[in-house]
Amino acid sequence: MTQIDEAVRELVSQLDLAGTGGLGDCRFLLRLAGEKHGFAVNSEGLHSEPETGLNSSWDFDITLDAAIWQAMCTSPAPRGFTSAQAVVATVGEEVIRGDRQTWARYAVVVDRVVAGVRDRVRGGAAPRHPEPPRRSAGLSPITGRYLTVDVEGSSRRLYFEESGHGQPVLCLHTAGADSRQFRYLLENQQLLERYRFIAFDMPWHGRSEPPDDWSSTRYSLDTATYAATVLAVQRALELTAPILMGCSMGGAIALYLASRHGESYRGVCALEGGLGNPGRFINWTNTLEADHSAFLTSWVGGLIAPSSPTGPRNQTLWGYAQSGPGVYQGDTHFYSNDLPHIAASLGPAQCPLYVFSGEYDYSATTEMSREAADRLGGVLIEMKGAGHFPMSEDPEAFLQHLVPVLNKLTDDRSK
Repeated sequence: MTQIDEAVRELVSQLDLAGTGGLGDCRFLLRLAGEKHGFAVNSEGLHSEPETGLNSSWDFDITLDAAIWQAMCTSPAPRGFTSAQAVVATVGEEVIRGDRQTWARYAVVVDRVVAGVRDRVRGGAAPRHPEPPRRSAGLSPITGRYLTVDVEGSSRRLYFEESGHGQPVLCLHTAGADSRQFRYLLENQQLLERYRFIAFDMPWHGRSEPPDDWSSTRYSLDTATYAATVLAVQRALELTAPILMGCSMGGAIALYLASRHGESYRGVCALEGGLGNPGRFINWTNTLEADHSAFLTSWVGGLIAPSSPTGPRNQTLWGYAQSGPGVYQGDTHFYSNDLPHIAASLGPAQCPLYVFSGEYDYSATTEMSREAADRLGGVLIEMKGAGHFPMSEDPEAFLQHLVPVLNKLTDDRSK
């Protein structure tokens, strides 16, 4: 019996699929470093299918060859090899064969199975950073309100949260998510003594409203509308020379605004900022053939660093599980389809620009962030061991990179 055989046997007897949703019937084959292992899923859970020969049939199979499997079993694994879905996103769709609709429905199960086998083979999960301190009982310093703004001739009712006093910092969330991603910053008492953090939900996101005809409209964000929304919020809240901080798609529009409207900002912090990635727009994030909320937790889960604490990691993914139908895909239209055509026309940033890049980000890779920083005249800050959602997945580690930049931008203003 091989090491993988032993790991599979132990996994099948122990794996809990709670939280994956109602399970139907599915059969899939994993080819791990040349070994074949069959699995069946039904309402009772996960089962091993020992017969994997010519007479066996599968809904889909996934091949992780010896080189891929070796990379996945490294502790910690390198970028793009932290989960089965990360491999699909970075190596390519050729690792999947068979019925991709069924694969999309069971992607979260595949992630758990592959991770369970991997961790047993390598002797445990990768070490994680400590959980951030829990807040004591009582009211949070965060206050939330609604704001109505005009965006390109249409009225938009937006939700925003704020806390703190001093230099304003306007925060932009990632695709398919909302402003809760910044809650650790908005509850950091030391920062609140010097900074006023404002984080709002884009239309269609979180507690902001979609248009009244949302059920008969396909949401599709573009660069012009995104920029107009951010600028409308700034005007309505009368923010004078704020620091703009956005992550992922928020980091991408922050790059655009630094170039086209940089005179409006004290400085710009583009977290995981790149000028577009066509590979992030896929149909499986908006289809009736799969639960988009479950699929999204798999699709973005591999972007989280293996060292990120369990609690913040799961809270980050919960935000994606709550995303409205088609919202993530509509956001990636901006990042994958629209912005890349505009990026070449962008000139140098008109304000101080800092581009932060997490080691484990394969959506806006360090190479992409370096290119953006070089093109716009910004400073690249590489965050070793960080993932795609630094402010929400590992907030304590992120502060080591962010605070010196915020202080520099604020101190330079006071000179």
